[in-house]
Amino acid sequence: MIGDKHVKVPYSFLVPGSDGNGGAIVDSGSTFTFMERPVFELVSKELEKQMGNYSRTREVENMSGLSPCFNISGYKSIKVPELTFHFKGGAKMVLPLTNYFSFVGDDTVVCLMVITDNVVDQGSHGGPAIILGSFQQQNYYIEFDLANDRFGFAKKRCV
Repeated sequence: MIGDKHVKVPYSFLVPGSDGNGGAIVDSGSTFTFMERPVFELVSKELEKQMGNYSRTREVENMSGLSPCFNISGYKSIKVPELTFHFKGGAKMVLPLTNYFSFVGDDTVVCLMVITDNVVDQGSHGGPAIILGSFQQQNYYIEFDLANDRFGFAKKRCV
């Protein structure tokens, strides 16, 4: 969910296929959250739509490999929609702004700290379609209950 808009990710990306590809995993060993290109484009396009009053900075995107990046120079404050991950069972992880946006270069450009690949077809590249990385897990207690096949989290200010 971005702001109050539910991003409709096709079910086929959320559940692993019989070949083991697709689905979503949580990985503290992956720095940033990864989304296969079709999922990433749904998220980034909605984000760009809601942040339409800021101009994209393609030069920074090309140099950093991050996208979308927005020029926020000249603004006294910025408005960024919340990014919320919804999980099976109804749990919602509302990310703090610093868990999905970061300044790149100086304090005039912010970029989404979620990455993708360059595969443009609708099929899986192999492996999970979504990997929730450690950057987005910051300031959360994370619990993996393998015996009961459950994932838990709680927001906590970690120092």
